[in-house]
Amino acid sequence: MPRQSLQGLTWAAVPLLCVLCSACEAPVSQVPPALETALAVNASALSVSSSYIDIRLRTGSGVSIGRTCGAANEVSPTCASGQASDFNHHWISPYDGTFTFSTQGAGTNFDTVLQVTRWSDSVPLGCGDDASGTLQSSVTLNLAANQELRITVDGKGSACGLFQLDITGVPSTCGPCNTPPSPCHERNGTCSGSTCVYAMKPTGSACDDGNACTVSDTCGGSGICQGTPMACNSPPGQCYASPGTCNNGTCKYAPKPAGSWCEDGDSCTSSDSCSGSGWCYSGQRVCCANGGWLCNGFCCGTNEYCDGLSCRANCDDTSGPVMLRPMCPVMY
Repeated sequence: MPRQSLQGLTWAAVPLLCVLCSACEAPVSQVPPALETALAVNASALSVSSSYIDIRLRTGSGVSIGRTCGAANEVSPTCASGQASDFNHHWISPYDGTFTFSTQGAGTNFDTVLQVTRWSDSVPLGCGDDASGTLQSSVTLNLAANQELRITVDGKGSACGLFQLDITGVPSTCGPCNTPPSPCHERNGTCSGSTCVYAMKPTGSACDDGNACTVSDTCGGSGICQGTPMACNSPPGQCYASPGTCNNGTCKYAPKPAGSWCEDGDSCTSSDSCSGSGWCYSGQRVCCANGGWLCNGFCCGTNEYCDGLSCRANCDDTSGPVMLRPMCPVMY
């Protein structure tokens, strides 16, 4: 895909570039100087979508108007499945406040899905599908001033077509109101006077208590996120003690003391024991699985006999050259 450079920014050619509303252009003074050269250089961001258009701090109706048909399928939305082509935007929030991203304008003519992620690391912030009973999409987020986002207009299933992206915002006197006091509070709060107020999530909602050694974390009635301790009952071998302990989400098992009983899997050994480092040592051999002679702790082969100390070739072995055949013991 061809590219051209303009004032340190990388612009990617797409099947049909958006026609941007010139009346929505943000004053240059609102753009922090550091951001002028920071765009399109983040490797993590570009690995998600290599083609995008930069709409900066624009808000209003029709900040981007375009067509997704023929574009690449670079982003997978979290709220809908499909392999549709998508169109990506880089956007910066102009102030602390509540922003709504929508494709519900008259310029949209297909079943859309709207995905909003952080620009720097692509963490999903919101995903919208079928807003207000329509085929279009809407996502509302509380954001801090100068927060960078990727806004992806996608299609549901394989749908594609013309879209109109609208962005409306309501400034907040409380700050961004997007840092809830616990995992069991909704991410987007409301501004009351000078204080952010966050609603509680319903009891039983999934959450993350921050402890890697718990599973199935859920919100309780008091708003506390609690999980079930991870069970560590599957040691890697019989010479490891159970239960084990969890360390940062991984079960660790201590070796059993040396001499602890174990079974090496050989029915012809007795008194097998653990080494103290997790291995099972074979005990004394009491028989030979292949039916051979047991000789001083070893098993003789099918054509061998035991002389009391070691295995010897049988006297009736007539295979091989005569000179190499075993000599039978002289019988008196």
